[in-house]
Amino acid sequence: MSEAVKRDGGLPEDLLITILITLPAKSLLRFRSVSKSWNSLITRAEFINIHLAQAKPLLLFHHHNQSYSLRSDNESLDVWSNSDFELPFKREDDDFQIIGSCNGVICISNTPQDHGHGIILWNPSIGKSLNLELPRLIDHFHGIFGFGFNSQSNDYKIVRVDTPQNQVYCQVYSLKERSWKAIDFNPALGYFIRIPSVLWGRSSSYKYVFLNGVLHWLADREEMGHRFVLSFDLTNDSFGTIMLSPYLATKSDEWMAILVFDNSVSVFLNDLDTTYIELWGQKKYGEMKLWSRKLRIKADGIGLAMVCRKNGEILMTKYPSDNVVSCDPRRKEIRDLQNLGLSDYADSFVESLALLDELKETENEEVSEHVQFKLFLGLKNYNLLLDELTQEPEQPISVCAIDLVSGLMAGVADNQIIAELFYSFLPLGPFTW
Repeated sequence: MSEAVKRDGGLPEDLLITILITLPAKSLLRFRSVSKSWNSLITRAEFINIHLAQAKPLLLFHHHNQSYSLRSDNESLDVWSNSDFELPFKREDDDFQIIGSCNGVICISNTPQDHGHGIILWNPSIGKSLNLELPRLIDHFHGIFGFGFNSQSNDYKIVRVDTPQNQVYCQVYSLKERSWKAIDFNPALGYFIRIPSVLWGRSSSYKYVFLNGVLHWLADREEMGHRFVLSFDLTNDSFGTIMLSPYLATKSDEWMAILVFDNSVSVFLNDLDTTYIELWGQKKYGEMKLWSRKLRIKADGIGLAMVCRKNGEILMTKYPSDNVVSCDPRRKEIRDLQNLGLSDYADSFVESLALLDELKETENEEVSEHVQFKLFLGLKNYNLLLDELTQEPEQPISVCAIDLVSGLMAGVADNQIIAELFYSFLPLGPFTW
């Protein structure tokens, strides 16, 4: 047996991590029951981040029948999950809004018109959610929300900026600290109002983008011709601004949306008078960043841009139907995506274990190290299997190891766990028949 095997009979941790990070979140949830050490590893923040880094890009859609669907971000947008997500709350009036998603966690605001409405952080991949209470407001909420992740402190944060009666108040929630705190708003930034990013529907009225640890919103001053991008850095909880070009800043009657295109904060413009749509991004000239137009095509009947895909295409809605189309900025082509149905919200998404480290089970489970897995295989066969799987990398995994597990699975209560785990080894190297 390889000396790399741990004394308690388990696999070396680096080998175990290499195997486990390739598995889907739902499988990893079940593997937590193998032993206390596996549970500790899978719920560790470092493991969750490694698993997240190799997750496949998906797209999350909200449809007019109040259902959600996940699709692969590939050419044909194949269905990844047809099942309706079971929302983490029950409301007859279905009164909620999606604030946004980050790392597979969806941030939802329910009862948005209530002075004391709450926030829900929900990871549908693991079926876990956290209910957060918002500090109560004196008046109805008039402002913006944002949700993102501070990778330096490994902390999810929610930002609420309220703008009542020519004043600006900001509060930030830290999941790690489990508390809200007030943030001073720089008076030099002045009073502003947000720009509704969707003029119909309700599911994405808090439109913002999150890039490189910074939240970005389109905002507008009360005086004409002063649209700009308001930013908030989650690393140091500070505000900033990005000025738009004079051309964009004065487009007060057109529909605008902010999005990330080509790894840069960009602005989508729908000129209702000319029926042209435009995409503007920042281009660096020396030490300066200037706005440059990336796209301008005639497109009658287009609503607003929702999200950019990994291939560079932009998903948009048609107006007033909310059918989804995909725009290729390089070819300047727009094609209908009839198979998506009517959608008023789309966002990038990944299946992840996020929040799992925040929701660790506190019960004292009576499960000793590797006992359950050893019981599945029997101690003798368990050690034989370890010999096969921890041999030198250049040596092939023999078919006897496959036969060993395959023959045992017939009499195992939860043979799906063994099947998933064992066959995840095979991509590590060749095996012989």
